[in-house]
Amino acid sequence: MAFPLDFYWHPRKAMDAVAKFDGPKVGLLFSFGRGVILSLFFYLPFHLLKFKPITPALLKPFDTPDYFLYAAGFWPLFGVLSCVYVSGATYVLFRLCGYRADLDKIINLGGLLDLAIGIVILLFDWLMVAVNFHTDPVFLGFAHIIIADPWSIAVSAIFFRKYFSVPYGLSVVAGILVRILYLPIGVVFIRT
Repeated sequence: MAFPLDFYWHPRKAMDAVAKFDGPKVGLLFSFGRGVILSLFFYLPFHLLKFKPITPALLKPFDTPDYFLYAAGFWPLFGVLSCVYVSGATYVLFRLCGYRADLDKIINLGGLLDLAIGIVILLFDWLMVAVNFHTDPVFLGFAHIIIADPWSIAVSAIFFRKYFSVPYGLSVVAGILVRILYLPIGVVFIRT
């Protein structure tokens, strides 16, 4: 599949390609792929370099110096479940507002966004390690929000308008609401 790379240069072409797939398999595969990339190129190296998490553990099983090793194991599945959760919340919101949304298309778009934007975030995180800015969780959290969220919400709004006739304003509100719904899960399971 060469089209995920199109996302960086031709996002509309990539969105059109992902919208043509039947079922959610492509989006789930993209989310899983992002999880594997994150496991191999972030969590496992952090474990091998003996980095310690800088954010507190909210669940006892994650209160361990080996958190990065465990995260390398669970992140692919966590990424897929997160994509389904966020996509499902978006779908329910659109249906409640009377729009004929397609959950499969929303999951496929979510997976594409996970993979494409996730790789950019990964590169940013390693840049922060290189310049020794990786120890401030507030800075990293806001940086991730500034990099990922406007990009993701804008692309989603264009997609939702084209395929579901959802107004841009509602798409932006949906994007903000699903991030608020995701925040408690992210805070519990994701440590940096």
